[in-house]
Amino acid sequence: MHNLHTKFVKTLEICKQFSQNLVNEHANIARRGPVPEFSDLEVVALSLAAES
Repeated sequence: MHNLHTKFVKTLEICKQFSQNLVNEHANIARRGPVPEFSDLEVVALSLAAES
């Protein structure tokens, strides 16, 4: 767990590669309302990094 940040960054890059046409410029799935600080891709990447 000591290199969670490293795993997170690597996982986020992989998520960005696979979801190029599915997310907007803020890395969120298109929806109405305010733009959250933590993007949808970051949530997915953090969850995957924590599980690995």
